[in-house]
Amino acid sequence: MTSKAISRLVFLMVFVPLLFSSCGSEFSYSIETTLNPYKISPLTAILNIEAEKPCNVTIKVLGSTPVEQTFELNATRLEIPVVGLYPNTNNDVLVTLDYEGGEVIDTIKIKTENNPSHFPDITINKLNRNEMEPGMHACDIHFANNGKFNSGPLIFDDQGQIRWYLDLSFAGKMVSPFQRLKDGTILMVSRHVIYEFDMLGKPLRETKINTNYGMHHDVLELPDGNLLICVGIRGQFINLDGKKVRSDSDFIMAFDRKNSKILRVWDLAKHLDVSRNDLNFFRPGDWLHMNGLAFDQSDNSIIVSGKNQGLIKISWNDTLEWIMAPKKGWGKSGREGKGFETKPYILTAVDSEGGPYGKAVQDGSERAEEFDFPWGMHSPSIMPDGNLLVFDNGTFRHFENNIHYSRAVIYKINEKDKTTKQIWQYGKERGSEFFSTIVSDTDYLYNSNNILVTSGYLKQGTKLSAKIVEVDYETDKEVFEATLHFKSENGNKSSSWGQTDILYRSERLELKY
Repeated sequence: MTSKAISRLVFLMVFVPLLFSSCGSEFSYSIETTLNPYKISPLTAILNIEAEKPCNVTIKVLGSTPVEQTFELNATRLEIPVVGLYPNTNNDVLVTLDYEGGEVIDTIKIKTENNPSHFPDITINKLNRNEMEPGMHACDIHFANNGKFNSGPLIFDDQGQIRWYLDLSFAGKMVSPFQRLKDGTILMVSRHVIYEFDMLGKPLRETKINTNYGMHHDVLELPDGNLLICVGIRGQFINLDGKKVRSDSDFIMAFDRKNSKILRVWDLAKHLDVSRNDLNFFRPGDWLHMNGLAFDQSDNSIIVSGKNQGLIKISWNDTLEWIMAPKKGWGKSGREGKGFETKPYILTAVDSEGGPYGKAVQDGSERAEEFDFPWGMHSPSIMPDGNLLVFDNGTFRHFENNIHYSRAVIYKINEKDKTTKQIWQYGKERGSEFFSTIVSDTDYLYNSNNILVTSGYLKQGTKLSAKIVEVDYETDKEVFEATLHFKSENGNKSSSWGQTDILYRSERLELKY
């Protein structure tokens, strides 16, 4: 929708404080508005401004949670992005033109349509803005599409109003995870394509990778701007009980984003026991189910979340550093099971005094009051103090299916002594109402010292939802909580792939261009 919003002469009074007098001047400008300029981001617009003098521009979307941004371009022709419009609203957008000798302040109207009906209803359960991390609530969300997923990352405000989203249904498949890179680029991947957009939905780059490599679950930006990506490689096998079984999701690749080439590859089967099946009841070839990566800048190492095995650390030079998992069931490494013994690399669980727990805790059949391993976990990340934060889904906790709670948990790892100590957790006390068998996320929030916890797949009877909770790390007090009530309009609401909506991850993010 394009409309001529303003074309006028404005009379300004420019005050000169030293003389306590004023003089008159005229300033001519025009503003043309284009809503949803790239057809996939309906709550954004472009303002095409022409002015008789070079200007800097500040725009402010008015409302309960205003969105304001200044663009210091000093030009007479300007293309100004607007993000954060309210849906189904004739939005008031304050436009300030600053030029040498004065400024113009005006308000334009931008009318938006309703959000899609399949979007979740959002309830704000708790809000203490003074104690929260700045920013809005960004969701890597995926909508049921009759056995597939349509991806639609969105951002909502403190009132539960969705203020930005991308409609990625054109991809015809899941595109994830949604993230904003250091340069402001929005990046996500499908199986064979890396997508890059700006906040208006403008395609910046679309990189097709070698189709023998299939990206999945996680991609993260390295300090040099390159990418670290979970992949499966076509034509790879493991040996299980003398049978050759096709494997998947067990490689990592470093990818040169600028030059679109694979830099190096790590084979996780080289370091782990592929036959260990204590937590893999679904598909033998999915022996690891890698779902998350963290990069440790202190020693250029990689921490891997393997849902069906545990947490693993490997060096950049491709050596195994440690395994954090119950000690039960570990044998020799390698695709043929003929590599080294993995047991010496398994961390020993210790208490607050550094004493090891008993065999039942080490083997994972029991938990201690102040320690449990993560089960079916997601989203590892390195805290500023070097500790490890992870979302412990709790699936098949203690190799059973009757203990139902999920939590965010922090471990302190002593690499020299090969020990792990649990130093913090949140979520266990909430029991089954916070239990997410799949997906989910944790993030350390640097400005507030809070922890953001996302339990992304909550089933209570026939109702499906997700919760985002911000917790004060020092006091364990919740300072924010939101519930996303899923509709799964285009699915049969079974737990099958693509039949229900899911919230994979969430972030605290400033809504800006």
